[in-house]
Amino acid sequence: MKFLALMRKELRESLPWMLLAAIFFLVFGGLAQRAMMPMYARFYFTTFSPGSNVATYQLTKPSLLQPVGTLLFLTSIALGLMLGGRQFWVAHFTKTWGFMLHRSVSRQTILAAKLTAAAVAFVICLGPVWLAFFWYACRLELLAAPPPTIRVFIEGWIYILLGFVVYLGTCLAGLSRVKWYTTKIFGLAFAVLILVTALAQWQPILAFAAIIAGILILLTQITDTFLNREF
Repeated sequence: MKFLALMRKELRESLPWMLLAAIFFLVFGGLAQRAMMPMYARFYFTTFSPGSNVATYQLTKPSLLQPVGTLLFLTSIALGLMLGGRQFWVAHFTKTWGFMLHRSVSRQTILAAKLTAAAVAFVICLGPVWLAFFWYACRLELLAAPPPTIRVFIEGWIYILLGFVVYLGTCLAGLSRVKWYTTKIFGLAFAVLILVTALAQWQPILAFAAIIAGILILLTQITDTFLNREF
């Protein structure tokens, strides 16, 4: 019960940032997709004629979801920075760690509630909107063009996971007590390394492997720092 109460508290305090991210992605993603549709349809209607032979490379037109995917990536990164800052940096600057940690709950419960609330925020803010965009692009009656593949849908979730990696890196940097000019930004630097590594992979399974490895490493460091730090 205490865990659920803490998680609800974290979600309530993060709600403005969650709504901002969801609305931004929905509005600008919708505008980007709508702007792409005439150009996308014109390409297929003017490039190909009935009965003509079509080379494979001619079907590699960028996906209708390409600008939406870019927005999803940027929104996910921004949400990770905002949630990490809200949960771990604000308490540092306002000197409220002592009040929070002296409640009748363990540090493990407090940390688990924060991390779980952040994970839920990423899923409920960005997941349904991305699913809606993908479903809309797959409606063949709207466009005489090949629908996006399932790989495109998976890549969208990779972008969401990368935002969570950035969130963990922000958390670790906020918990570190060392100076800025030493290793305080190690968490964020490591998150950027995982981000670059994942984006450089051609196969989604390799990107997922890099992300999971990065999440496990960051979670280990965050847990050890949070449980042993003197606030």
